[in-house]
Amino acid sequence: MLKINTCYRLCRTSILVTTLLLAACSTPETPRINEEVAYEVVDMSGHWEKDYQLSDDFETEFNLYLYDVQRRLNPQSDGLNRSGTFITGPAAGASMEAVVGLARFTEEITRMPLLEITQDRSRISIDREEDFALFCEFFNRQVASTVTPFGTEQCGWNGEQLLFQLNLGDGLRILYQVTMSGDGRQLNITTTVSSSQVASPITISNYYRRYEVPETDIDCILTLTRNNVCRRNPQQVTN
Repeated sequence: MLKINTCYRLCRTSILVTTLLLAACSTPETPRINEEVAYEVVDMSGHWEKDYQLSDDFETEFNLYLYDVQRRLNPQSDGLNRSGTFITGPAAGASMEAVVGLARFTEEITRMPLLEITQDRSRISIDREEDFALFCEFFNRQVASTVTPFGTEQCGWNGEQLLFQLNLGDGLRILYQVTMSGDGRQLNITTTVSSSQVASPITISNYYRRYEVPETDIDCILTLTRNNVCRRNPQQVTN
């Protein structure tokens, strides 16, 4: 009887060990906590020039914006009281000066005619002619936040769209939405500017198309008439 019990215990122990070994072999490998993974994102790199035919005309959008502000604030009147203030209620208002100031600020930051975008798998820089560059580090597609002397900046990807949000002083906020077409030939930057002093934000949509920078000694600039004026670069002229 003792031999039978001993044999039974040995067999049961052997079966248990075998089961544990099989389970250990089937357990998936534990992932590395700090493993670096570079996600694929839309490649927007290149040189871009503004397409004026597709982009918003600012003066037209400005007039529509003023009309929309008036209509939203007081549908029963022209939206203005005798003091020149938009009527928003008994205890709140937005002055014409604040509305026009917001619109003109938006015009300044959306007028850039040329873009140069450099990008790799973890960062992007959008150099804008006549304005400051937009820079974002998007490693692992996480939202990046930066504190500057002017406020806070956030950037990141929303699907195939790149977003920049700037929260500046006095309740001023700028949102850039950068989207590239499926064929990679067209870029859209939609800029929305809002202020705590104005009831409605203003949005401007600009389109850009790719262009190749010519390797030449001729410099060209885009004039107010939307034509290129070119001249020979004196640094390239040889005797």
